[in-house]
Amino acid sequence: MKRIFSLLVLFTFYWTLTAQAVGSDAMLPTGTTLYADPEESSILLVTNEPKRVDIQDVTETHTSVTVDTQNGFVRNDDVRYAVTRYTQTETDALDASGNPVATLPIGTAVDVFDLEGDLLLTTDGTYVARDALGEKMPEAVTRYAKAGAVVLSAPDGETIAELEAGQTLDGFVVGSMLRIETAEGFGYVTLDATSTRPIKTGTQFVLTTSPYTDASGKIIGSLVRGEQTSVYGTIGDSARLFKDGAYVYMKRDVLADKMPRYTKTGSRYALAAINVYQEMDKKQVVGSLKRSQLVTIYGTDGDFTRIYTRGQFLFVETKSLGKTKPAPLKTGERYITKDTPVYARTVLSSKTSLSLKRGQLVTIYGTKGNYTRIFTQGNYYFIPTSVTSTKKPPRFESTGMRYSRYNEVEVYASTSVVKQVGSLKRGQIVETFGTSGYYTRIRLNGTYRYVATGYLAVSKPTAKPKAGTVFYTQFNGTPYFSADVAYGRPAGTLPRGTKLVGLRSIDADFWHVRLPSGKRVYVLNPYIAETKPKAIQPASVYTAAHYGTTKKTPFYANPNDTRPIGYLDAGRRIYPRGKSGDSYLIQYDWRPVYVKTKDIRIKQDALLKKRDNSQKERLINAAVKHLGTPYTWGSQSPLNGGFDCSGLIHYAANQAGKIGGRTNVSGYWYSGHFKNKRTGITSGRRGDIIFFAGTYKSGPSHIGIMLDDEFFIHAGGEMLQINSIHDPMWRPYFLGYKSL
Repeated sequence: MKRIFSLLVLFTFYWTLTAQAVGSDAMLPTGTTLYADPEESSILLVTNEPKRVDIQDVTETHTSVTVDTQNGFVRNDDVRYAVTRYTQTETDALDASGNPVATLPIGTAVDVFDLEGDLLLTTDGTYVARDALGEKMPEAVTRYAKAGAVVLSAPDGETIAELEAGQTLDGFVVGSMLRIETAEGFGYVTLDATSTRPIKTGTQFVLTTSPYTDASGKIIGSLVRGEQTSVYGTIGDSARLFKDGAYVYMKRDVLADKMPRYTKTGSRYALAAINVYQEMDKKQVVGSLKRSQLVTIYGTDGDFTRIYTRGQFLFVETKSLGKTKPAPLKTGERYITKDTPVYARTVLSSKTSLSLKRGQLVTIYGTKGNYTRIFTQGNYYFIPTSVTSTKKPPRFESTGMRYSRYNEVEVYASTSVVKQVGSLKRGQIVETFGTSGYYTRIRLNGTYRYVATGYLAVSKPTAKPKAGTVFYTQFNGTPYFSADVAYGRPAGTLPRGTKLVGLRSIDADFWHVRLPSGKRVYVLNPYIAETKPKAIQPASVYTAAHYGTTKKTPFYANPNDTRPIGYLDAGRRIYPRGKSGDSYLIQYDWRPVYVKTKDIRIKQDALLKKRDNSQKERLINAAVKHLGTPYTWGSQSPLNGGFDCSGLIHYAANQAGKIGGRTNVSGYWYSGHFKNKRTGITSGRRGDIIFFAGTYKSGPSHIGIMLDDEFFIHAGGEMLQINSIHDPMWRPYFLGYKSL
């Protein structure tokens, strides 16, 4: 298949691939075996001492590391990651010779490697005594001084200060002492001389609303009538109270041990939203009651009814109360913006069997917290206010704007390729309204239509560079050719960072360029970019896994960049070509770009695992190893920088022992090289060869390898990738299957 016909990948989810933090600082214990590959086919070395390493990649069973200058794989159980410990007492950080280099106060967090020995190596290269560390930070506590408590210079030292009874003390518990900070440094107070709470002498009530002051006599607040407060002794005609973390003072004659009590006389409903008053003079509003709120009452006084709330008696107007609960008031109508359950109460755990549909119009009866009250089937219920609106929502909820990645993108009347009703141009922007299978719903000319999800993107397609554009090779060993096809071996290779001048773009995959020497050659688009590569050499990645985005994900021109040049949609499968710094190198829109490793979720993909050593498994395995490799017209070898569709089949089949010469898709379809031709779309099995016709020309035109009865791996579009036979980008072109 040639160039323009490209595709996005299938978004499928399997179980999560266990992964430690790639790039984390780690150690290997003495005796750790370094293998050449995750299959442990050969041993590279066995460590004779603890080795500090950086993690390159992590699979389900093995970790890719570099030991000294040797790259290889170790078992996950052999990797020791740094853990955080806390100093339990003041201690020293030591150098390799045992000399102190820094003092670590109590509670200091230290990242260490928990290897054998009395001293633990920290991530900054120093050592800390094992018995000085603990898994939890020492407990910081607040205590209060008892009468006669003193501060000592050391646990067994002399007295350096006296403490006021009830004084707040913040510090760490060390044995039987409390270690506190003083103006001169640190001091110690015996725990027996402290209390875990302020020391009080009693509890009293405020007889009338009165102010309280600080120690200087300045008024800093007040307590209302009937409020109960703790008392911490007296000074002259004042009582000491504890408010907002400090001692305050109030006149003793406004306090009493008891407050007049009133007998409960029943309960009433608030007939409307009403004020609650401190006194019957209505000068101070101290709260409110909501309509229909039920309160207990304690008799009346004139035109007011007494209620008890927040530890005191307060007043509401008697005329605003009633014995019968008032019905909720109708407050308007709202549309439901998304399908929602109906709740009996204002908690999610009270969900009923009732529900409302998106676009449904309902009458509402006020709100309660984050919920709106409705009336249905003879009862009042609740729905989240967030799903209501004064405007009728469209039939489907908008999921944002997307760009068409290509010209002549088919638009269908439904989630079927039977009826095409239009097309999109490259760069055309459309509003999307969710997905259905492999289709995305759009609104075109006021009508909902459907497009293959793989044809849409969050970012606008980039304009094709013009002749004269300066490019740089992004890989060491970038191949170049004497023509815009890779039938034979490359004419040569270029080092990473080579400057090129673009002369002419050849479709999407090749550029005719001028080398610094003046020589004119052809290079592959996915190996060059307009940005000069940073000095971070890409490392290999494990291809037999599912890498994907979980949210809208930025991509960058270089690893470690902070300004994105575009975005990938959520749920997009990617195929890393390598790992550089904090990023995976991927191909997008025929160019190399980078996504942050932290933004990518890695999962197992059972379809990519080699199940046995049969010929069909060897065929699949040969292709899986090159997932993410660029599409390269005419190529049948990875030495050319990629494959085209029939070239991949030739390469993988020969690797599997099915020896034969190179031909095109028609040749494979009509010849006897592969057997058991059939055209039923449900008849495909793992290891079969799948054929398509009419993708870019009439007749057999594209070919791939089945991974099961639905998914196939192929060199198509921009790269070697995986798709579903039911994807509308491929379903209309299905031709048939053949077997090895």
